[in-house]
Amino acid sequence: MSNPDIEIVPIDPLNRDQVNGWIRTQRAVTEHDLPGEPLPSPSFQRLRLLLWPDSLAVERYTALQDGEVVGSLTYSMPTQDNQHLLELELDVRPDRRRQGIGTALNDFTERRAAELGRDTILAFAVDSLDGGQRFDHAGQHFAKAAGYKVVDQEIHRRNDLTVVADDVLESLYADAWAKAAGYELVQWIDDCPDEVLAGYAALNERMYTDPPMGEELDIRPAVYDAARIRNTEWTMKERGQTQFVSAVVHVESGEVAGMSGIGLTPGEELHAWQQDTIVEQKHRGHRLGMVLKIANQRLMRRYRPQIRYIHTWNAEVNDHMIAINEAMGYRALCRDLDVQKKLA
Repeated sequence: MSNPDIEIVPIDPLNRDQVNGWIRTQRAVTEHDLPGEPLPSPSFQRLRLLLWPDSLAVERYTALQDGEVVGSLTYSMPTQDNQHLLELELDVRPDRRRQGIGTALNDFTERRAAELGRDTILAFAVDSLDGGQRFDHAGQHFAKAAGYKVVDQEIHRRNDLTVVADDVLESLYADAWAKAAGYELVQWIDDCPDEVLAGYAALNERMYTDPPMGEELDIRPAVYDAARIRNTEWTMKERGQTQFVSAVVHVESGEVAGMSGIGLTPGEELHAWQQDTIVEQKHRGHRLGMVLKIANQRLMRRYRPQIRYIHTWNAEVNDHMIAINEAMGYRALCRDLDVQKKLA
């Protein structure tokens, strides 16, 4: 269905009515599509309008009907690598769906992507798990109808930190360290220490090549250096985010062998988000993943004890990381589908 009455306009951060309508739309979409999940923080959403790292170009639009926000678009576009890619967030208010608004937003996106020289659009849709909570599948059906193809999928897991007892975690942690002789732990909040910065940047770079990915998912190798890390850290702090990071260093060589992060957003007091976890291939087999995940969870809880839930995403074939997460208490919620469209 087409809808000629839709006006798609860039978001003006100083237009209070437009910004409020955008935030209400995002919260309504989350409440409908992911019931029980944390709603987008209004304070963080306002800060996202103003700040993003230099490694991305960002554009945001609202769909207006009779002056009211009924949908929105966010484009995140890498500037230092993957310059073919546009990552898309497309939202339509639940009470305004099936009126052509989503189609109008997608058509606009494809035209804008072509103008920007981006030939690959990557978006995301939720899928229910057998025997689990049922979610609205409208997003994946819309994506299929619009010509997007499922190119990868991950399981979204949530850890309720009140479920696994501290003595169980302590036993897992001690057993892991017993197999990690020759390594030491380095931890920080927000700012990576200079002495491990190069190794930390290299591990961030490996996140684009090492984790399991669908063969058709068109994400290409990235380039990370100290400047990119520092700019990302600055951006997160300016947006009120907190990042807890743990790394393990191989004592003899001085190599940063692995790292794991957890991120918090301003205005959210119960939920945190697991960020990248990786162990360099030649250092695997020493239980470093378990060391990193438990150590970093402890670091976060020391400073933010009120946090109850941590969310993570893993490829369904990543058996090793899934086993670690499940031992720590993570339980599957839903499947996230990566949907991709290649433009002619």
